[in-house]
Amino acid sequence: MGLQTLNFKIVFALLALYIGWGSTYMAIAVALECFPPFLLAGIRFLFAGLILFLWSLLQGNEIPKKKEIRKICLAGFFLLFLGSGSVVWVEQYLSTGITSIVWASLPIWLVAMDRKSWKFYRSNNQLIFGLLTGFLGVVLLFWDNELIQIFENRTIIAFIIAICGVVCFAYGSLYSKNSSFGSNTILIVAIQMIFVGALSLIISFLLGEKMMSSQNHLILDAVLGLVYLIVVGSLLAYYSYVWLLKVLPPSIVGTYTYLNPAVAILLGWWFLNENITNQKNLALVFIFIGVVMVNYYKSKKSTNLCLNK
Repeated sequence: MGLQTLNFKIVFALLALYIGWGSTYMAIAVALECFPPFLLAGIRFLFAGLILFLWSLLQGNEIPKKKEIRKICLAGFFLLFLGSGSVVWVEQYLSTGITSIVWASLPIWLVAMDRKSWKFYRSNNQLIFGLLTGFLGVVLLFWDNELIQIFENRTIIAFIIAICGVVCFAYGSLYSKNSSFGSNTILIVAIQMIFVGALSLIISFLLGEKMMSSQNHLILDAVLGLVYLIVVGSLLAYYSYVWLLKVLPPSIVGTYTYLNPAVAILLGWWFLNENITNQKNLALVFIFIGVVMVNYYKSKKSTNLCLNK
């Protein structure tokens, strides 16, 4: 694969994360108006997983052996069930803005937990500074009374669970990157989604979850939100994330969490005529600077890795 083709794929995959997952916070909030959390996650991941699994079989890919399937499912358990699944649950109690702040800490957790790359991170002050600058921008973006009030009521529990979800997602990302899966990426993603989707539906059944609204317009909006989560959030964005972990350092891939809330703010301004204050403009500048610094100061090691892919 040529460098130009690879660079195009990387840019496209990053855009899928930046824009795709940036818009799924709102889709989750809309879908939760009717779907309880485990039922929503179960349907989302199971449908997306089955689509990718059938596509992978049509491409002639062989089903991996049991030992590798167990490793793939373990990675999916941390990434999708404990990680992405926590977003669905906590958005019952936290706003999309607060949730996105928590997830903006993902690149920092990736650096802190990636012991194999500590030497590289310690020698790359620009990257660390970029991570902290981007995180500061996200916090500034939503720094208001709502952020302070989460420590004054029971939503602190949801806030802690959200942090645990980010840590699990970071661990699953590093486990996935360091595991030598021999299967095709599409098949890996499909198996993870089918496993997590089935697990979520079992828990939903045990909890007795049911649809929470009978109003037609709310049901329609919730179904459209679910379809968006399946197509954009799972089929496009999650596949891009797993693939990017193979060709870029996790700390760089994780910068999507900085752009996601910025994308949400810009979409609200563009489509809903929401105001953007001077504070938010400053925050967007911090986010932009942080992401540019992290992506610009990539190590020669990561560049060579891309060339070898």
